[in-house]
Amino acid sequence: METAARKSREARFIVVPSAWVPDIPRRRWPGPPHSRVPFTLECVPVSVVLIAFSLVAMVLAICLHDCMQAWAANRLGDPTARMLGRITMNPAMHFDVFGTAIAPLLSIFIFHNALPYGWGKPVPMTYRNFRSKNGEMLAVAAGPLAQFGAALVALILLVIMKHTVPLARESLVFVMMVAARMPLAGLDALPGVFPLLLFLYLCIMVNLLLFCFNLLPMPFLDGGKVLVHFLPYNAAKAFEQYSMFFVLAFFLIGGYLVSIVYSPLLTIFQVLLASL
Repeated sequence: METAARKSREARFIVVPSAWVPDIPRRRWPGPPHSRVPFTLECVPVSVVLIAFSLVAMVLAICLHDCMQAWAANRLGDPTARMLGRITMNPAMHFDVFGTAIAPLLSIFIFHNALPYGWGKPVPMTYRNFRSKNGEMLAVAAGPLAQFGAALVALILLVIMKHTVPLARESLVFVMMVAARMPLAGLDALPGVFPLLLFLYLCIMVNLLLFCFNLLPMPFLDGGKVLVHFLPYNAAKAFEQYSMFFVLAFFLIGGYLVSIVYSPLLTIFQVLLASL
C-alpha cells in the first residue's frame, strides 16, 4: 500500500531526464565555490515564488510604462505629468487601487491566469501643450514601447549570463519549465543563480504580456488612444462614446486577443534565448 501511494505521488511530477544536466550530482554542482550553493525550494512552494516574482515584475513594468509616458510627454512639450511627479519609478506615484492591486490578484486567484494583468493611474496629458499634433500619440506609445524594450534588456541579460555564469545554460531549461507551471522534481538542487534567471525570464513574459495588453484597440488602453488619432472625427467620437461596450468586449474576448500576439512573440524570444 505504501509503495502504491508513493508511486501515485511521484506520478504528479515530471522527472527531468538526467541527460539534460549531465554529471551533476544532487546538491553538488561543479564549478567555482560560489556556484555550489543550492537554491532550496523546500520551505517555499514554487507557486508562491512564481506569484511573488510575477507581481514584482508587473509593478516594475507598470512603473516603467507610466514613467516613460510622463517623460516623453514632457520632452514633447507637455509638463503636466512631470509637475504631478509622475517621472519616477516610485510605485506609490503610479498606484491605482483597482489596476495595481485588485485586478492582478483577481487575474491570478480568481481567473487563474499564469501571469497578472495590471495598470497604473492614467498619465495626465494636456493636448494643447504638445508642440506637434502627434505629440500626444507619441507620448502614449512610449509606454508600451518601453515595456517591449525592458523585455529585450532582460533577454540580453539572460544571454550574457548564459555564456558567463557557471551552470546558467543548464538552468535555463528548468527556468522555462518552472515559468510554464510544469511540475518538476528535484528543484532543491538548482544553483544559486536560478532565482535571478527565473526573475529575468518572468520579466520577459510580464513585459511582453503588458505590451500586448496595452496595445489592444480599446478606448481606455494605449492602443485605443493611438488608434483615435487615425480615425475620422465622427468615427473617433463614436469610438469614445461607446467605450462601455468595448469594456464588455474586453472581458469577453480580451484574453484571446492578447494571446494572438503574445504567444508567437514569446516564442520568438524563447528561440532567441535558446539560439544566441
